[in-house]
Amino acid sequence: GPTLGAAAGEGGDAAGAQTPIPHVSRKEGGPLPDVDPLVTFNTPRCMKTRAALARTTNHDGDVVVIPELKAVYVDIVKAASESIRSALEERFHASWTQDYGQFAHPVLGRPQRSTTSYLTKDVLANYTFFTFVRDPTTRFRSSYAQAMCRERCTLCAVRGEDEMYTPTIPEITAFLQGRLMHFYRDVALGETRADEISLTEAWVDEHFESQILRLSGATRDGDPVPMHFIGRVETLDHDWSRLMDHLGVSYQDPRRAPIETKEHACDIPTRGAVVAKQRLTPATVEERVSVASLYHDDFECLGYHKPKL
Repeated sequence: GPTLGAAAGEGGDAAGAQTPIPHVSRKEGGPLPDVDPLVTFNTPRCMKTRAALARTTNHDGDVVVIPELKAVYVDIVKAASESIRSALEERFHASWTQDYGQFAHPVLGRPQRSTTSYLTKDVLANYTFFTFVRDPTTRFRSSYAQAMCRERCTLCAVRGEDEMYTPTIPEITAFLQGRLMHFYRDVALGETRADEISLTEAWVDEHFESQILRLSGATRDGDPVPMHFIGRVETLDHDWSRLMDHLGVSYQDPRRAPIETKEHACDIPTRGAVVAKQRLTPATVEERVSVASLYHDDFECLGYHKPKL
């Protein structure tokens, strides 16, 4: 069928402008990049970063294997991942709880979710790997909302069990910077592979994890997974359509339809009130500086503009 512009820049702005994505506020993020994220993603420096992350963190990324499309979706939290996963399940009968294209560990069997280290050689060699990314500035605030609203909010019980405590955005950014500095120093000095636990602790909550970390899931051999297509959440409809072209889904197929985006309601209303108020506040210089440094790899490797200070 006809393609909708081979490069993300081609008509990307126009397509994004006609169909603004609910809950992705353009005023929080920078201007839309005019380069296909695959270009920046595949620079030597970014390839080196991913190889190092896969090796040192032993990160086991979440994936959805889609046999009908011979494709694999590499999941990035807070980048429309629930919307994408539910579309893949409803339209292509694929979910990360199915054991397609995975080998079973001799002792542990298969994992509850499909992950990168369980992908077979055949899938790694012959399937198209894709993902969707999001401006780190808007994503950070979305991560904050979901991390705070979870029952098991890591930092919410810091001040005693009885008192409801919800950390503010400045508190979270300071905390994350301290944790991550400590973690990466240990990795650099220790030469040891950090384990998943220490990494998860460093990021405080998986919803804060950087997108480049999520895309550095290690295969059985310890290499980062391949990547053949990267769409942007800001131009989701346009890029979903490009993805369908890329995967050979015919132009008449109803499964090409744009996907619905979902927003989380807050599990804990008291915290939800704090989160809503925090998200209305404009980003301080400190927050912009923190986001630029915490997500340095995301800005550089996915082509987003760093916040102006």
